[in-house]
Amino acid sequence: MGRVNVSNADRVVYPDDGISKGEVVAYYELVAMHMLDHAAGRPLTLERYPKGIGAGGFMQKNAARHYPASIARVEVPRRDGTTTYPVVIEAADLPYLANQGTVTFHAWSSRTPDLERPDRLVIDLDPPEGDTSAVRDAAHFVRAFLADLGLPSAPVATGSKGYHLVVPIASTVDRDRVASAMDGAAALLAGAHPTLLTTEFRKERRLGRVFVDWLRNRPGQTAVVPWSLRARPGAPVATPLEWDEVDEVAPAHVGLRSIGPWLERPDPLATLAERPVDATAALAKIERRIEEAGITIEPFDRFRS
Repeated sequence: MGRVNVSNADRVVYPDDGISKGEVVAYYELVAMHMLDHAAGRPLTLERYPKGIGAGGFMQKNAARHYPASIARVEVPRRDGTTTYPVVIEAADLPYLANQGTVTFHAWSSRTPDLERPDRLVIDLDPPEGDTSAVRDAAHFVRAFLADLGLPSAPVATGSKGYHLVVPIASTVDRDRVASAMDGAAALLAGAHPTLLTTEFRKERRLGRVFVDWLRNRPGQTAVVPWSLRARPGAPVATPLEWDEVDEVAPAHVGLRSIGPWLERPDPLATLAERPVDATAALAKIERRIEEAGITIEPFDRFRS
């Protein structure tokens, strides 16, 4: 992989830490092959900060015309037209996009050419700010719930407040059924642990509980790509973990300048993804449990929830 000719390499991207654009691009050169395991073939949304995180940024879904031909494009219908997403196939294109001001990469849970069938389930555990103990407890409860369904999961310290629990699955079930079943799973979890977990979308209604965010599984939604930097002080990294590390590694513990040891071991999520499970039976179990519990799953509307 050739090195990127970095423009404005001395520009400070993380002002609290003195981390420059050159360091950010060099980081993505370092982790590109690790990231490719999780990003290749997926429509990407780019979180860009051309003048650094202190100056604010924006989310970019459409691929720019000047992107090289090595970055594929996939056109996805939307309500008022189409979105042409960038799709990375080659590792070198990740540092290229970092040189374009991308700090964080977000990706779909499905890959081209079959975007209708996800190959990952994602549950995002979002705690009150700073409540690491509660989100760790939540992670273990959700792991056990998924395991009981035959769905082995890997945790990812998101580099933000919480953890993602990711289940690699075979691409056998359409995305609408996946999203509906994971909505039901969140309801079952919150019902089983009502003082710890909630499905309340609005923060003021969570009352100190961990939000079981199933919304990453909805069509067109994204999750942070493992090994991505986050636009937060300390330049934290979304880091795949072993389960025995969850109680020791806080969600934003690993950063750009401390990443080295984490790259020297196998990636737990990439290893798990080598053996994806067929989720058909597990989703059917969730659907039966929802029916037996008499729970009605209403269509999600963020403006009413």
